[in-house]
Amino acid sequence: MERLSCEEYHEGLFGVLRESDGEIFGLIGKEYERLQNTIQLLAAENQCSRAVLAALGSVVQHKTTEGFPGARLHGGSGVVDEIERLASARARELFGAKYANVQPHSGTTANQIVLAALLQKGDKILSMGTSFGGHFSHGSVDSITGRFYTIEDYHIDRDTFVLNYDRIREQAIKFRPRLIICGASAYTRTIDFAGFREIADEVGAYLLADISHISSLVIAGAHASPVNYAHVTTTSTYKPGGPRGGLIVMGRDYDQPIRAAGRELPLWQHIDKTTFPGVQGTPYLNHIAAKAVFFKEALSEEYKMRQFRVVANAVRLAGELQNAGFDILTGGTDNHMILVNAANSRKGLTGASAQKCLESCGIVVDRILLPYDEKDLTLTSGIRLGTPIVTRNGMGPEEMSQIAGLIDASLRTAKIVDELRCTPDESAREKITAQVKDLCSRFPMR
Repeated sequence: MERLSCEEYHEGLFGVLRESDGEIFGLIGKEYERLQNTIQLLAAENQCSRAVLAALGSVVQHKTTEGFPGARLHGGSGVVDEIERLASARARELFGAKYANVQPHSGTTANQIVLAALLQKGDKILSMGTSFGGHFSHGSVDSITGRFYTIEDYHIDRDTFVLNYDRIREQAIKFRPRLIICGASAYTRTIDFAGFREIADEVGAYLLADISHISSLVIAGAHASPVNYAHVTTTSTYKPGGPRGGLIVMGRDYDQPIRAAGRELPLWQHIDKTTFPGVQGTPYLNHIAAKAVFFKEALSEEYKMRQFRVVANAVRLAGELQNAGFDILTGGTDNHMILVNAANSRKGLTGASAQKCLESCGIVVDRILLPYDEKDLTLTSGIRLGTPIVTRNGMGPEEMSQIAGLIDASLRTAKIVDELRCTPDESAREKITAQVKDLCSRFPMR
């Protein structure tokens, strides 16, 4: 058999898949068409570049190794050492950090590594409750975090739906946590990382900032960075537009001494040791290569300017929906996401029924529990919208106004069947779907 060049080998991969497994090939094709023909308003999703996809599907996938560059347990690691060092250097430059660990498999794994490094079983964590916008890995009773540590939630204000830092400070003084976690999955206003660090210092706690949802904005300067306020900062790498995976970065506290296993280590070294062999085995080297590609893309001015457009589009979309009579939490947004109280916007509507109704018209959103929500996770009162994908595909303020009109038309004309189902008027649905497809055809996936 003739030996192929590297480029020839990789160019033929999709054809090989079609011949080898037509069923999976066909399903991938269906997913491609779904993405191309629906408006993606998911705050937790983004699209990576074709260059990132190429790195994910490369022969780097074959390499197994454990440990960090220069200290691997497996032979033949010279090239992947170079890849990981490059990814780490680019991540440090991107976030203005002193340390970057590109090995975590996900944002949740990154959080688990940090918690295992900083805490002992039963230690106290003060974090935003999942029912108030926090992430499951921050302390949900159903997560490892909730099972192994003592969790107390801080809340947002019942009237304004924003964080009250004076109350959080009072709670921290009373609770005396070992760790405070800031960052959220459903919070639309600016987070005061400096204020959180002041609270952490006052009570002698570590501060972890999970910026998975806003990391792209932090990169661009569209949101303040926590890197030199938090002891440790974590993020997923797919939400800002890279591959699936996680990242840990540290700023000025990276070499702060910490006592572990009877001896003192700098914090960065203890994080390394907790990553391997503490929490993970072999890293996904193809994902690390893809992270390096993404970090280079994110260093560009084009990427950074796009993040400001993401925010501008979210502000426009929130304003248009509010003008149409929808209940928008906090009255707007400072970031990429919008929280809509669907139950308050139309009698009988729930987050679940609104989500399904919109998807039947080609508009994809999340249902989400809102703060002080009286409904359960199956139903929810709210939907969460995000603008990263539509912005990446080139949409701007005019398209946000059009999308708001389509959302309004979908939900205002729908027949409410029960708490899980509402169906749009068929003639209205046909018109809405046609407009959705027209928008998608003018702004295809990039």
